[in-house]
Amino acid sequence: MKETKKLTIGAMMIAIGVAFMALGAYVEALDLTVAALLSLVVAFVCIELGSPYIWIVWLGTSLLGAVFFTGSFVWITYFLIFGLYPILKGLIERLKLKWLWILVKLAVFNVMLPLLMLASQYIIGIPLFALEGVFKDNVFVLIGLYLLCNVAFFLYDVFMTVMIRAYLERFRPRFSQFLK
Repeated sequence: MKETKKLTIGAMMIAIGVAFMALGAYVEALDLTVAALLSLVVAFVCIELGSPYIWIVWLGTSLLGAVFFTGSFVWITYFLIFGLYPILKGLIERLKLKWLWILVKLAVFNVMLPLLMLASQYIIGIPLFALEGVFKDNVFVLIGLYLLCNVAFFLYDVFMTVMIRAYLERFRPRFSQFLK
């Protein structure tokens, strides 16, 4: 594929990403869902365009999201987890020992989650685990939520694997004529 075509597709993916972020920014109940779906865009770019376009799309979408949706949670979750993870997933799954994959993925997530917690609190002013009433200062509830985030991440990883496999087996052959 020619470099101009790769650049054009990358720019279109950034535009799609920012448009989806607008949905997540204005319908706050969809912010994590939109960020997770945007990771499919990054996975597509990772498969079809490769480096450096994956980094350009991830960073471009993140920066434009930060500019246009400053107070929203969607851009920061995309920047720290959902936009970065498909890139890291591709790198991790190149390791020869498959049993090591899940351990490395969970380690990466458990580094990114505290960063997300800090960034959400101090950059946009929204605490990640904003608890009220009886649960406010309960350490066990916070540990439970943290563990629940790890379970959700594991399910997200399975979702990404299924969607990438579906793209490679079912949709890529149909798109291959356009991506030459």
